[in-house]
Amino acid sequence: MTPTLIVTVDTEEEGLWSGQFSARDNPVENIKGVPAFQAICDTFAIKPTYLVDTPILDDTSATSVLDRIIAQNGCEIGCHIHPWNTPPVEHNIDSVRSYLCNLPLDLQREKLTTVTEHIESRFGLSPTSFRAGRYGLDSDGASILSELNYIVDSSVCPFMDYSGDGGPDFRGAPWKPYYVGDNLCQPSSVTTNLLEVPVSFGFNWSNFEQAYALYEFLAYPPLNRLRLRGIFDRLEILQRIKFSPEKSTSRQLNALADAYRRNDAPCIVMMFHSSSLQPGFTPYVTDSSELKRFLKTIEETFRHCIHNSGMQTKTLSEFAQWYSENGACSANVK
Repeated sequence: MTPTLIVTVDTEEEGLWSGQFSARDNPVENIKGVPAFQAICDTFAIKPTYLVDTPILDDTSATSVLDRIIAQNGCEIGCHIHPWNTPPVEHNIDSVRSYLCNLPLDLQREKLTTVTEHIESRFGLSPTSFRAGRYGLDSDGASILSELNYIVDSSVCPFMDYSGDGGPDFRGAPWKPYYVGDNLCQPSSVTTNLLEVPVSFGFNWSNFEQAYALYEFLAYPPLNRLRLRGIFDRLEILQRIKFSPEKSTSRQLNALADAYRRNDAPCIVMMFHSSSLQPGFTPYVTDSSELKRFLKTIEETFRHCIHNSGMQTKTLSEFAQWYSENGACSANVK
């Protein structure tokens, strides 16, 4: 199976890496970098999914940039949420409450409803794709998404554990798409209303499960004191790879894409933050030379996936619709 390429952008304000969670006055200057990225997508006939949050929706110049792309049928608009700046806002938010999944159920529902209605009001469309800020979704949030007529989520990050910061633990989650049941990280035995399409993670081994077992083994004492994970990564013996130009080189991204193809994955999901499309807003793109490298990495990865590997491309919602009609009966979630 040749995977479908899905390109997603968490389209949001600057400041996520400052360590503060501001309820107001969140600048979105990074949106000025979107047209250059969109031009690359247009070259490869890729429709990215821009997952937008409240500060983007509150800024007329930011939404105008997206309006022009929508008018050309060049993208999908999905929903993204930062709980600290989505009404009803709270003050003195700490790291734990910055994750949607740590909020009371009623507050989760109120925030998700607010941002969904804001998208509908601003763009005249009902969003059907979602990603939680900081990947902070659980089964309660997934249930609310179904109530709000979302058909696809992409918050799960397989092989990752954010619990040390108060976030979710995704280590047991599948890395291929699956329908969400009572547990966000466990596939439902029946088709449900919400498809989970995880952010693509993997290893530079074809067998991800074996690679992950060794990766975890290296973290246990006394081996952890030898820092073998870092050594193996630098020597390219064992690398955990996120399908993101923020975290990986085009060589690594292309290798992961090839591994997904060998493993008969129905899709591969690229993600990054819109704030990486301008210098100085993320630790991944600190100056103009790094921005040039960043965009080149994206272009080289697109070329490999589309031209060399023959991948088709869809938005998140387009893929979810295709999967419900064609993929679910034959896909292997393991």
